[in-house]
Amino acid sequence: MILEVLQVTKTFSLGAERVVALDDLDLSMAEGDFATVIGSNGAGKTTLLNVIAGTCRPDRGKVRLAGRDVTSWPAHRRAFFIGRVFQDPLQGTAAHMTIAENLALAAKKGRRRLVPLLSARRRRALTEVVVALGMGLEKRLSEKVAHLSGGERQALTVLMAVMTKPKLLLLDEHTAALDPANAEKVLAVTERLVAEHRITTLMVTHRMDQALQVGNRLIMMHKGRIVLDLGHEEKRRLGVEDLVELFRRTGVSDDALLLTSEGDGKMAEKAKKLAHLL
Repeated sequence: MILEVLQVTKTFSLGAERVVALDDLDLSMAEGDFATVIGSNGAGKTTLLNVIAGTCRPDRGKVRLAGRDVTSWPAHRRAFFIGRVFQDPLQGTAAHMTIAENLALAAKKGRRRLVPLLSARRRRALTEVVVALGMGLEKRLSEKVAHLSGGERQALTVLMAVMTKPKLLLLDEHTAALDPANAEKVLAVTERLVAEHRITTLMVTHRMDQALQVGNRLIMMHKGRIVLDLGHEEKRRLGVEDLVELFRRTGVSDDALLLTSEGDGKMAEKAKKLAHLL
C-alpha cells in the first residue's frame, strides 16, 4: 500500500468545547488509486490531509507511506514523498520568481546537493516539461508568476507538485477558487498528469459532479469518519441526486452540505468557522 491511515483520531479544543475532527479513521490506498473525498461541513476532510502531510499530529493512530511509519516525521521530511496543492492559487508558487525559476525549485525538491538552477540545459528540459500543460507557458518561462491568471498559476502548481513523481498527491479543493472554465482546465491537466505518472492521489472536492467523474474511488466523510467508500463501477452508476440521498441517509441535513442538489457545484452556504478548521 502507498498510504495507510490506521485508527487515527484527532481532536481540537475550541474554548471549552472539544471537537472530534477524526474519529478512529482507517484509510488505505494502493498504487495508482485516485480517490475523491466529499463530506459535510466539518467532516474532517482537510484535517485528514493535514495529518497525512504531517502539518497536524494525530492524538492516536498511525500514518504509513509506502510501507514506512511516518507518524512522527515532520512535514518537511514527508514532503519528499508527498506533493500537495491547496485551494488558493497563490499558495503553491513564488510570485516574485519566474515560471522557470519556480519549476527549477520544484525539480530540486528533496535534493541535498545545490546545483545551478537555470543552466541552458535545464531551461530546455523545463520547456519540454511545461509543454504538457497545453497553455503556452513554455513561451513565457522568463515571465514572473505574479503575471499569470489564477488558472495558469494553479495548473503550474499541479505540474510542480508532480515533477518529482511523489508517492502521494494531496489536492485540497484545488479548483474551488477558480472560475468554471479555468476549473475544468486545471482538472483536465490534473487528470492527465496523474495518469501519466501513475501517482496515487487523494482529492478533496466540494463538487459532487467532480467527485463522481474523477478517479476510481469516491470517499464520503461525516463527523470524522469515512461513511462510504465506493469503487469505480459503483460510483459510475450514481448521479448527483443519488449522492445527495446517500448524505441524507447518513443523517446529514441539507444545510450542512457544502453542495447543492442541482449538481452545479456551487456552495449551498459559506462554511462556518469550525468547518474551515476541520
